[in-house]
Amino acid sequence: MDTKEEMTVVGSKAERPIWSVAGQVDVFDQVDLEWLQLQDFADVSRYVPALETDFKSGRFGATGLSIRGIGGNRVALERDGVPLPQQFDVGGFADSGRLALDPAITKRVEVLHGPASVLYGSDAIAGVVVITSVDGKDLVADNQGQYIGGKAGYYGVNNSLSTGLTYAWAKDRDSLVLTVNRQKGHGMDNKAINVANDRIHFTQQQFFTKWTHEFEQGGSLRTSVDYFKNTVESDIRAPLGFDRFATTTQLLGDDEQKRETLTAEYIFPKTDWINYASLMVYSQKSQTEQFTDQSRSSGGVPVFLERNFFISENSEGSEFRAHHYYDMNTMSHRLVAGVEWERQKLIELRDAVQTDLVSGISTKTVLGETFPLRDLPQSTSNQLAFFIQDEIQLDEITLIPAMRWDQFELKAETDSIFTDGSDLTDLADDDLTFRFGVIWQLTDYLSLYGHYAEGFRAPPAEDINLFLDIPLFNIRAIPNPDLKAERSNSKELSIRLKKGGTALQAGVYYSSYDNFIESRTQIGVEPVTGVVLFQSRNIAKATVYGGEIYFDQSLGELFALMQDWHLNLGLHSAHGDNDVTNAPLNTINPLKMVLGLRWEPASFSVTTDFRITHYGRQSRVDFSDGNFFVPESATVFDFVVRWEQSQHLQWYLGLYNLSDKRYWRYADVRNFEVNDPRIEVISQPGFNAALTLHINF
Repeated sequence: MDTKEEMTVVGSKAERPIWSVAGQVDVFDQVDLEWLQLQDFADVSRYVPALETDFKSGRFGATGLSIRGIGGNRVALERDGVPLPQQFDVGGFADSGRLALDPAITKRVEVLHGPASVLYGSDAIAGVVVITSVDGKDLVADNQGQYIGGKAGYYGVNNSLSTGLTYAWAKDRDSLVLTVNRQKGHGMDNKAINVANDRIHFTQQQFFTKWTHEFEQGGSLRTSVDYFKNTVESDIRAPLGFDRFATTTQLLGDDEQKRETLTAEYIFPKTDWINYASLMVYSQKSQTEQFTDQSRSSGGVPVFLERNFFISENSEGSEFRAHHYYDMNTMSHRLVAGVEWERQKLIELRDAVQTDLVSGISTKTVLGETFPLRDLPQSTSNQLAFFIQDEIQLDEITLIPAMRWDQFELKAETDSIFTDGSDLTDLADDDLTFRFGVIWQLTDYLSLYGHYAEGFRAPPAEDINLFLDIPLFNIRAIPNPDLKAERSNSKELSIRLKKGGTALQAGVYYSSYDNFIESRTQIGVEPVTGVVLFQSRNIAKATVYGGEIYFDQSLGELFALMQDWHLNLGLHSAHGDNDVTNAPLNTINPLKMVLGLRWEPASFSVTTDFRITHYGRQSRVDFSDGNFFVPESATVFDFVVRWEQSQHLQWYLGLYNLSDKRYWRYADVRNFEVNDPRIEVISQPGFNAALTLHINF
């Protein structure tokens, strides 16, 4: 946390000083992203105590995101106002992630902790991550007409090479930015012992351009095009011979993920009554296709099995937002209101063919399933929402009431593959949510804030209409037409101190969730057939409570000889309970603490940053559904150096896990049995280094 007056948008959908937001917000600007040599959200979460990513495997990488222990697509993730695709997985052969991040086109990343459904809708029941992309004028210096920048880097964590080129142009009322980036490397490094390591090769490419025009009479128009593609080739070796892979001799993957986004935003001229107004429209196509080749024996006969998983999420939407600031008697108002609409089409398909290598006979019936098939029908959802928030300034007290109305509609369809519509469920639901915040400025440097926030999350298509039946494994997932929407309420209280070179924020929160959705939970055994049944279900009541502390100190304020040194600390600890069974919630991550010491001399071209990250051991776990691996606590040391060789040339060197510690993150392994060999290959990287060169003109 920095003591400078940072600005944030995520807390109120209007630019505000970060210390005037009734909530905990983390901000990473472009300098931070370059400084920490971040490649994806897994790197961002490393230094945010309440933020975690789930690393699924070397093949699928980091796929899920959670804030304060609540994840599963419950964190709203958007860039330039466009919601990014959801994460979806079916078993061990298919997983579509959502956490790609390209620092070259990112101006800032903002993370809001806790329920934010009032401003961001159904997906924000746990929190919000907002990414803002760069404009041409952000890169072009004053009195310069253009900017050319290049980047080249090596990252030992996955033995990858990254290159990028950025061009920006600005003149009068127009500006343009164009960037092309490519990264190629191997799977994430690990500290595996006595296990054959998976072999992963990936290539990631991104093209981005944005044009901005400012009109003479006021207002502006922004249009952008973003194309992202990631391909992964994998040779999975660790699980061979274990459990369901007992007779598998080879497992190969060939995956491709693509995303295309078109965005246009018109900012209206200011008027006497409207301080700011914008209309944003977008179209986004996201597609994941994954091929798996498996060599194994079936009844002692060698067979070759080809699998194909496909999922696409196509959406279009718009948002109109307006700000009105006015004074009434002794009160000052900052009013923000808007309307949002989104239509989303979800299509999923699995296909497979198995060939007997002795007879040469092929079949589309594999493990009792007949392909092609859909695990869920083609689904179309429509969402419409209205929101309004007012910041009412009353001398030293600020009141922040807000409300939102959501309407959600889901329609499932039959087609030539998914033909049985007898068990399909359509959904129509709406909800009114409220939020009320208070900021009390006790002195010029000391304040208190508190808020009450409600959350709402409509049941996703993959929970309502999931169909999965694998007779050979004696398992079946069934739909749940009675699934109810999740609702939450959260209370938070925090104290803030900002004086001279000292900044402190410490707070506690308590969140209660009604009808919390557990996806694909084992619900029992069918009496006649003995099939083990899985179904998404509601937990009537669950609670999550905890506390956070963030502290930043300019040591020069305390010791004259340390005027170039800064100390910062972040800590988060949480507990979660299933209030029906009185058992802990296994999704809650253990205590996490980050301690940093930065040396940033004003008269020297070298800056250093030393960071310590401590992961506590999760002692509150529920083993009622079977034992799983719980890692021990771990402390990791990182060191980063920045050398500004000249105005046009900067070097970044990062040395990570200096003690070569062998450790795991709880979020990655909580779904694995203690003897599962895959635990070894998702251990965290040992000592690794990264070196990046930035050139700009």
